[in-house]
Amino acid sequence: MLLLSTTFTYAQRKITGTVTTENSQPASGATVSITGTQVATQTDVSGIFSINVPQDKNTLTITYVGYEPQTVNVTNQTSIDITLKSSNAALEQVVVVGYGTQKRSDVTGAIGSVSAKQIEDEPVVQVGQALQGKVAGLQISQNSGTPGSPLLIRVRGTGTVNNASPLYVVDGNPSSDALDLAPDQIESIQVLKSASAAAIYGAQGANGVILITTKQGRAGKTQTDVNFSQGWQMPIRHYPVANATEYAILYNEGLVNAGQAPLFPDPQSLGEGTDWQKEIFRVAPMTDLSVSIRGGSETSKFYFSTGYVKQEGIVKGSSFDRINLRINSSHNLSSAIRVGQNLSLSMANYELLPEFNRGSILDQALVANPGVPLKMPDGNWGYVASSLSSTNPAAAIHYNHNDTKRPVANGNVYADVTLLKDFVFRSQFNFNMGYSSNTIFLPTFRISTRSYRDIASLTEMTNRFTDYAWSNTLTYQKSIGDHSFDLLGGTTVQESHFQSITATGAGLPLSATDDPNLRDLNLATQGNSVAGGSGEWGILSFLGRVNYNYKGKYFTTVNFRADGSSRFGANNKFGYFPSFSVGWKISQESFLKGAEWMNNLMLRGGWGSLGNQGSLPNYAFTGTVTPFVNYTFGEAQAVANGQAPTGVGNPDLKWEATKETNLGLDFTGFGNKVTASLDWYNKKTTDVLLQVPLAGYSGIEQFPYVNGGSVLNKGLEFMLGYTNKTAGGLDYSFSGNIAYNSNKVLALSNAGGAIFTRIRFQGLVGVTQVGSPIASFYGWKTDGIFQNQADISKSAFQSAGTAPGDWKFVDLNNDGVINALDQTIIGDPWPKFTYGFNSSFAYKGFDLKLTLQGVYGNEIFFASKYHLESTSYHNYDRFILENRWTGPGTSNIAPRMNASDPNVNMRSSDFYVKDGSYLRVKNIQLGYKVPQSLVHIRSLKVYASIANALTFTKYPGFDPEIGTNRENNPFYVGIDESNYPVARTYTIGFNMGF
Repeated sequence: MLLLSTTFTYAQRKITGTVTTENSQPASGATVSITGTQVATQTDVSGIFSINVPQDKNTLTITYVGYEPQTVNVTNQTSIDITLKSSNAALEQVVVVGYGTQKRSDVTGAIGSVSAKQIEDEPVVQVGQALQGKVAGLQISQNSGTPGSPLLIRVRGTGTVNNASPLYVVDGNPSSDALDLAPDQIESIQVLKSASAAAIYGAQGANGVILITTKQGRAGKTQTDVNFSQGWQMPIRHYPVANATEYAILYNEGLVNAGQAPLFPDPQSLGEGTDWQKEIFRVAPMTDLSVSIRGGSETSKFYFSTGYVKQEGIVKGSSFDRINLRINSSHNLSSAIRVGQNLSLSMANYELLPEFNRGSILDQALVANPGVPLKMPDGNWGYVASSLSSTNPAAAIHYNHNDTKRPVANGNVYADVTLLKDFVFRSQFNFNMGYSSNTIFLPTFRISTRSYRDIASLTEMTNRFTDYAWSNTLTYQKSIGDHSFDLLGGTTVQESHFQSITATGAGLPLSATDDPNLRDLNLATQGNSVAGGSGEWGILSFLGRVNYNYKGKYFTTVNFRADGSSRFGANNKFGYFPSFSVGWKISQESFLKGAEWMNNLMLRGGWGSLGNQGSLPNYAFTGTVTPFVNYTFGEAQAVANGQAPTGVGNPDLKWEATKETNLGLDFTGFGNKVTASLDWYNKKTTDVLLQVPLAGYSGIEQFPYVNGGSVLNKGLEFMLGYTNKTAGGLDYSFSGNIAYNSNKVLALSNAGGAIFTRIRFQGLVGVTQVGSPIASFYGWKTDGIFQNQADISKSAFQSAGTAPGDWKFVDLNNDGVINALDQTIIGDPWPKFTYGFNSSFAYKGFDLKLTLQGVYGNEIFFASKYHLESTSYHNYDRFILENRWTGPGTSNIAPRMNASDPNVNMRSSDFYVKDGSYLRVKNIQLGYKVPQSLVHIRSLKVYASIANALTFTKYPGFDPEIGTNRENNPFYVGIDESNYPVARTYTIGFNMGF
């Protein structure tokens, strides 16, 4: 044994050296491997490395991101210095384009790309949050700051009144949900924006496609990475409301102006009262831990990752946590056969609060009487017996029990078989299965005679889903002289099944309030009910693509896809979606060969047609009949039990069709330091699916769908980036993007020619009608405040009780009366411009990242003002306190206080419509890579960041980032009903590599 050990020791030699870039800067983190083996090391922050090389090995291979790989001979050497040359990485980068890949510089469609490096270490729980501000034309808004809340995502505007969310495809799986994916497992993201780029997805690509590639194994030494971060979230601002004394003054004033007696004899004695926002908000922790292992050989590679994220909400009683496990591997069974799998398991838990409507926790906190104490002297929840507003928001949180569990298994298995050298057959089976289980327990309690619940109830809802997709494609790649071909043909089949069950029971034991073990439907004694539903749909598809280029100058891509869906009747079962795009790489022409400052200049153009499978529910093509319906017949009025038609189908339904023309220009120059991209598009959606109401006496509950709408989106997108490395060792980069989009409804064939949006109290607040954007705000226009009776007398009649201090509404039709005919478009929820700015700096181990993101030109309907500025018994905001009308000349921007409001001042009007533009410092991050010589491991980076550090806006509410509601209603956009705001997050963390 001693002899073997000695022989082994002397059979190796130690090689040391330094790796630098062509501008003499150390290549920190470069990989130095013994060629043909898995033995490797990495350079430290000074570019220095050390590696033991067997005597029979004489070459080392050095790789470094952004530079050309280099192999050096080390025969009879113990010390070497290597200088790396910059590669054309921006041009040679390979991007995923759907059922294949292409060189980035050869892409003729409009695609946005985001790498793992651009989103690493950001304190987010879902990928969409990290994409904000990074892709031109991609609008992302958080529907809510609730932990785990979904996002409103639109690619190049909204083209339909139905589902307008993009398709997510993860590792080729079209049935994935981004909520189940851990961001740190992502390698790259491609956003297919134009129809010519997304057409290969046919019936599912009309709203854009987001392709996500997760991390894979790598040949070489096995590497382990541990990432940990700890964050602290806090509200960005508190909304200014009246204190107890001010509340009493305003309440009394409203009563007196209405001819009633004041309620509070001594408002000053009430003092400040309770700050309800302080009682419900908190500093909330956020913890994220992940461990990943990757490695393998040239024939077998693996990637394993597991992680846990726990996010408490800034509003007490809300939280989200998720456990993730991912195993990706690939194996070359022979030179012609490769198999692999991408498997993901996740378990998410949500603790939810009521939101998006009147009575949500945040709404309660704003309008609650500040004179109500948090707790009574005896320790019970506080109340005021004489107050009409005796809501206690802290108690509401305490008695709220709304929990959801969501386990999901997602992934695929695949095989690649190389046939006759140039043909590759790929078969991939995808799956997505799991369920969502929601439990709502309403306990018994008694706070006061106005606030109590005597009967406990329990509701349990379970939604199960199972999705399968199987794709089989054959690819042919060949270069013949100056001609290069990449041909793809294949078929896919996809099925989706769901089942829902809801069970409710009441009369649970009183002790169930404090004992979760007694919250069981078996213990319910009354009100038992069960309901459920199920459904399924499927798509059979045939697809093909031709990529051709001549001399690397002239490019053509042609796509065709035929989709047959079970959601459509026999008359129009299949939809056909062609596309083409062309490109001219001008930089390769002889007349520009001498332009050394130009690395790439590509002129692009394309046209494509897409469909929207998600625009129609299951079985809309056929009528429905409901059993067990009672009806009376004859003079005796005898009751008979039978069946009745309750839904009308339409077998002639056609696919929503989106046709888009795109023109673009890509530029890279000045030694690959400058990149730029410009796109113009015109996207028209026709045959939009609408429901047509029928007469009530028909007994039809499910109205039939028809193809009857048309929507136009058109716009411009621009991106500019700059990257450089100075002789002094500073690496820096800047990139900015801006996009303009115009949205207009061209046609609607439903009854009345408009689709209205209603919310509680204000009534009609939105409309979708021809000539205006989807989900425009709707109401009356105001023209200031009546200052005296003479002003009222010469204006259109509003109401018998109109008096000085009331709103003066505009008589649009000049008929002398203010009524429903004077309602009109009063605002647009869609931004005219979305933009982002990203920058990074690196110097001697330190790095700094900055991300800005914003929107311009949109408006928000601030619905919360109805209660905060009306003259009801709810609390008031400081705007009405400081700006209300109290006499002639005192105000022209806020009405008088009047408890009866005879003029209906708080009807839907432009008084609610506010500028929603904002610029947000999305993330600031400072990091430091500890020298390898100090830690004796592969790598160690520590960092600190601030997310949502600053927001510049004129919007007076909690937060200007307003999406839609939890149901993702396409008409409920930009409406703020005291929405849960996003938080500012302070984070510290480290990344450790072994």
